[in-house]
Amino acid sequence: MIWAHRFLPITDYPDWIFQGSIAAELVQGKAPASYSFKHYPVPNTAAVVLIGALDFVCSPEVSGKVVLSLCIILLALSSTYLLKSITPDANNPLLLIPLLFLPNTFFFWGELDYVLGLSLLFFYCGYLFRRTYRLESINWWLVGGILVALFFCHFLPYATAILVTLALILTESRTELLGPVCICFAPSMVLTVWYAVERVSLNLAGPTWTFWTPHQMAGRWIAAFSPYPEFLPWLAISSPGMKVFALLNLFVAITLTSIVPLAVVLWVRGCTRNRGVLACAVFCALAVIASGYEFEGMISPGERFLCPAVWLGLSWLIGVGVPSERSMLGRGLAVVATSLLACQILYLQINVGAVSNELAGLYTRLRSARTQTEFCATYDTYVRQSWDQPHRRCLDVLLTNHASALRLPYYLYLERNVEAPIFQTGILNYTGSGDNEDLCSPGDRRRDASYDGLLLSVGSRTRIPSA
Repeated sequence: MIWAHRFLPITDYPDWIFQGSIAAELVQGKAPASYSFKHYPVPNTAAVVLIGALDFVCSPEVSGKVVLSLCIILLALSSTYLLKSITPDANNPLLLIPLLFLPNTFFFWGELDYVLGLSLLFFYCGYLFRRTYRLESINWWLVGGILVALFFCHFLPYATAILVTLALILTESRTELLGPVCICFAPSMVLTVWYAVERVSLNLAGPTWTFWTPHQMAGRWIAAFSPYPEFLPWLAISSPGMKVFALLNLFVAITLTSIVPLAVVLWVRGCTRNRGVLACAVFCALAVIASGYEFEGMISPGERFLCPAVWLGLSWLIGVGVPSERSMLGRGLAVVATSLLACQILYLQINVGAVSNELAGLYTRLRSARTQTEFCATYDTYVRQSWDQPHRRCLDVLLTNHASALRLPYYLYLERNVEAPIFQTGILNYTGSGDNEDLCSPGDRRRDASYDGLLLSVGSRTRIPSA
């Protein structure tokens, strides 16, 4: 899926490969003056750094595909490592469930730093559980290093790691570990405080905390646990086939949501082993609600705790041997999970190919535009189709919407080697003009001849003329 198509329906991915190329140029002293590295540590750094490092030996697009492949491979390995952390020789059908979420909604949204952070978090939790329950020594240098790496991947997997560590130590009464843990937390906490101070100095606008609305919760919940993402507007949402996949998404989401409550019920009925793992799952589930829909300008932080809560719940169930692999339930679950996975592979091969072909056609039209006016006319048409339409109702409005067209021009900027606005939530600063949320926003519709010739320019990166 990743290597068969040039234009993938991954929303923010083109921006990341563009930023990776800028980072590589900054290291070599070749980037325009409007780009610079931030002078303080920030999360959302890992993907750009990896792509930029690979750019020294690969083209930006190849570097991006290598990182996408790493996201899939690392998530598969770390999920299995976590789920087998309590019972390493387990052959439980629940081990198949994480495989349905390797190309998850976060992946198709282009949240590569979060996916990398999630992989590292699962490895961290698995390592901590194995050492704690086998009463083996913990390599605190490794723990401290992982926490620093988690900070640079994404702040919420890092926060989840702290939550899991404290929940495990306190629930299992391993208070002798608090001292070493505090020492290991120190480097990453220094980075966090430094980042927080710099962020406060920016005076960013936005609510301090906003609670979920029912619609927001339902939409994010289904999106997080949908094995069959919807690639709107490229495929007709009204088609009967898509309704079937929407119902499958709903079924899977409801099933996964029952994992943590089921574990709690089993614990109440006497399955009290590995209570620390269950406590971690419960605390992550509570964090989903407590984090709300918006916190200090961060949109939907609560949904980032959904996957850790369910994965930890699955790990606990496997540890207590539920379900038994030889039972009727276990065999039935294995058949269902395998069937869903086979359908997902076919679904993605067909639909990602269809979307990629549409994006290739759009890219050809953008590339052939002779003026900025012509470029924006084509671009605006697709962007308008990329968002929810008023006539969509019921399940339709709860389905994932991948606005793939919005970032497509970054491929053109890479090809023509020109300057462009970027996301500034990561390691790079941009002081030029433009809006990366809408590359043809009203403020950027410049009609002078120099700007009309921008998309046709070839050679070194060119500063976008000011209005």
